[in-house]
Amino acid sequence: MKRNVWKRSAAVCVLAGLLGTGAALAAGNPLDERVNLSLVDAEPEETFRAFGQMMGVEVVVDPGVTGKVTVTLQKVRVRTLLDAVCESIGCRWELEDKELRVTSTSTDKPAPVIREALDSAIDLKVTKADARELLTTFGQIMGVEVSLDPAITGKVSLELEKTPVRQALDTVCLSLGCGWEMSDGSGKMTLKVTARPKRAK
Repeated sequence: MKRNVWKRSAAVCVLAGLLGTGAALAAGNPLDERVNLSLVDAEPEETFRAFGQMMGVEVVVDPGVTGKVTVTLQKVRVRTLLDAVCESIGCRWELEDKELRVTSTSTDKPAPVIREALDSAIDLKVTKADARELLTTFGQIMGVEVSLDPAITGKVSLELEKTPVRQALDTVCLSLGCGWEMSDGSGKMTLKVTARPKRAK
């Protein structure tokens, strides 16, 4: 029990750090501001209400929105963060008339939605990041399951700006010697990453 309470408290602390930028966000379009976010097992309502405070808007969260939020992204737009959080727990968000409304959606991930996620541009800057953790983050961004070959290991260092997710995945796999594909198994879209066999010298 104490462990769960600690996780929730940690999530609040990270979000509180975001709230400190609220004044700066209010000056322009808060959805286009770039911020950092790191959450582990955070409650959805707690997460979205923190976003609302950061943007200075009211928040209405559908009771059907459930699941824990675990996501880590750096220097991405607030709208991208909201997309990533919603994709990870199966919801959608809408900002209208100073109100952020979050509603539950089906867990199905239609192909057009996945294609849009793969084509969306992101900024990615990592230094000696754990390969498996980085690839898992891509799954969180698109809101899909991730299947990683046990043979995939190592560290990744790279810097990309306004790069489509599919291209970023290609770049990461090029450095790791792996390949990726989207598969539809058991009704769930999965990002499958496999290690390529090493060539004999």
